[in-house]
Amino acid sequence: MASIIFKHGSAPREVGATMIITEKGYYSGTIGGGEQEFQAINHAKNLISTKKCDQQFYEVSKEVAAEKGMVCGGQTRVHFQYIDIENYKNEEYFEKLLSEVEDHNVYLVYDISKEDSNFGIAIEIDGKIFPFTGEENPRRNLFKIKIKRPMRIFIFGGGHISRATVKVLDFLGLNINVVDDREDFISQKEFEKTKRIVIDFDKLDSIDIEKSDYVLIMTRGHKYDIKVLESVLKKEPYYIGVVGNKIKAKKYREHFLGGDLEGEYEKKVHLPVGIKISALTPEEIAISIAGEIIESYRTNV
Repeated sequence: MASIIFKHGSAPREVGATMIITEKGYYSGTIGGGEQEFQAINHAKNLISTKKCDQQFYEVSKEVAAEKGMVCGGQTRVHFQYIDIENYKNEEYFEKLLSEVEDHNVYLVYDISKEDSNFGIAIEIDGKIFPFTGEENPRRNLFKIKIKRPMRIFIFGGGHISRATVKVLDFLGLNINVVDDREDFISQKEFEKTKRIVIDFDKLDSIDIEKSDYVLIMTRGHKYDIKVLESVLKKEPYYIGVVGNKIKAKKYREHFLGGDLEGEYEKKVHLPVGIKISALTPEEIAISIAGEIIESYRTNV
């Protein structure tokens, strides 16, 4: 696992960005692409063959970046953590991360005290660190990576804004579910790459919305927005965006004031949804919605 542990300048990825490499080469993730990533993959393959950890410093000057047609330069230090797949404790830890990530703050933890030492991995769940899987560890310099589920989005409504939003979110490679009570509203070609759910808006309890999910509400004519919102709030998703204006925001806040869902409404609901870019058309509104979703996901650390 190659992770950025230091960044300076305009390097393309943030500290904590991680790429997984196997003995066959690249597997998933990215630390910025380009020549740096190519070199990191080859270096990781060599480390796997020797079962070692390492750290490498990469620098791309503005001149070199311009020469290679790159937008970003800067400096990064990458920690290469060898994971012993034959160590049953590693497997146990990764399974625990997967089982706990929905309801808890979970981190993968490395000790980066020495560049070539393999102390193994540890995990932290809600502040509690489980022991390292490798050799004796002094815990002098711990580096943590928060583990999050990939973003999954539920969009309620199949109108113009929904169609435009699906296009943008599909371009971002996100897992999208579109929900409506009329099949003809979500049968258009714009929704062919998404999971489509046709269900009565009075029977939303059967939809499996989890605490890490994102929800967008934009039913036709906004007729069912508050009904959907009441149902969704009970499921406590991470983010809820509702298409509307300031008048609607005031009305909805008053509706939930003093009720069982007031606290959840105040924490989760974004109304009007989207960052402020003076958007007017469905396409512009879709861009503003996508921007707010990205900001929410990337700042949830």
